[in-house]
Amino acid sequence: MSVSIENFLTNFLRTYPMPFSAKDLLAMLCGLGHKITLAELVDFLDNDGRAFSLQKRMYITRAASFTNQIFSFMPTKREIDQKLFVPGDRLMPFVDFDMLSYSLDFEFLGQKLPQKLFSTDCNVARDLFCLYGDEFSAQYISSDPACKNLHIAENGFELPFKMNLTGISLEPVFDKVDFKYGDRILCRVYDWDKGIIEIIPILTHKLNALQISNEDVERQRWYEILEDALLESFDRMGPCSSIEEQLANVFYEHRRELCVPNCGSVHEFLSISKKVGMELFGVETRLWFKGQDVPAVGKWNEDLKEQKGRVIPFFVLPDYLIDCYLKDQLYEKKDNIEEVIDKLIPHEIPLSKEEKDMLTLQITNRNAILRKNYNWFADFENGALRHRALNLFTEVGSLVCELDCDNKEIDQLPQQELVTLSQLYSHISHMLEILSDDSDCEEDEACAMELSLEGMEMNFEDIKPLLISALDKVKKNRFNVI
Repeated sequence: MSVSIENFLTNFLRTYPMPFSAKDLLAMLCGLGHKITLAELVDFLDNDGRAFSLQKRMYITRAASFTNQIFSFMPTKREIDQKLFVPGDRLMPFVDFDMLSYSLDFEFLGQKLPQKLFSTDCNVARDLFCLYGDEFSAQYISSDPACKNLHIAENGFELPFKMNLTGISLEPVFDKVDFKYGDRILCRVYDWDKGIIEIIPILTHKLNALQISNEDVERQRWYEILEDALLESFDRMGPCSSIEEQLANVFYEHRRELCVPNCGSVHEFLSISKKVGMELFGVETRLWFKGQDVPAVGKWNEDLKEQKGRVIPFFVLPDYLIDCYLKDQLYEKKDNIEEVIDKLIPHEIPLSKEEKDMLTLQITNRNAILRKNYNWFADFENGALRHRALNLFTEVGSLVCELDCDNKEIDQLPQQELVTLSQLYSHISHMLEILSDDSDCEEDEACAMELSLEGMEMNFEDIKPLLISALDKVKKNRFNVI
């Protein structure tokens, strides 16, 4: 897909206000002189998180889905004492998931609220970003400009006990209304593309604490609706790719019942729900049935059991992966196309002579292009990290292929370890995509990737023997004693 088409689609998905069909969008692109097939466009839309897939190849953008929708949260006492609030993950899933919370703008009575430093400790900071998952919260926190001097990547992403975060000043609100701890902030997404949110203070602290108001009853009903919707989504969709995606689907599908003035917040819901909790999913965190392990397979992907090797990500050959293996050879001062093919294609995958000849030609041509501009000295830092990541990727890929089970056999494998293997495949692939770029990584980013890679290597060594042992039992059960 060309850069011009990607730019058009990015702008379209960030701003288009109505449902649309893939054919309608294709007609727009063709009318502008762009060349793309319907299949390519559908594949792009089905895999882009900025749009929800509807029936009959219809779609709606997140911008259209969440603009003008309302949600709320209750600032903590520490925030009220400092006359501010920290956005953190509280706006999930209503705002762009790629926009960091400190970059969002908030307005009160048409006035933009200024930013203000929030003095806190690491425990409170993690709580404010917990919906990203404990495995990612420190990275989101460290991206805050208020944390730029902490260099937490160099300290294994351990947060200092005392720290600052970028908050949003509530002083203009305090000047207008008697806002106190226990009051709520109602938010309305004013501009999804630009990340502008209007806030409205909801005063409840003056009410008799012992008296149950109509608002309390409606909010309790809101929690029940959210709980039922999440439980249904677990059965139907399983664990989505992130907590954010799970919430986005649920709030979109039930926005008429959930995006109402007397709404609660996801944080408050999780603190009282007896059926939904944050549970481990491999090395990540998901919303799931409280106290239960998140399985690798279930009703949401039963059809994949009938397809060999489809329960966990299978091998494809994107350009960046081929580039990484070729650059690794250049880094090691080798020139052996056969060795590259052996690493790219696990031995468990049989290739016909025609397939191997075609792949050899593709790689040879790509190798000739890369060699012309390769600079070993410029690649020295990235090359070492890429070499290490490729070694792990090759091992993970080999194990993925070795675990190629049919039908119900996949259920006999340890589910959490299977999930972790899937996540390792995905994480290393993403790291290699970054390292395929010729530009040097910044020192903090390189340090973070090195720490991440070290953790992945340890995780792989932990799960590999368990999966191999389970696979041996599966293979034994395939034979019947006569």
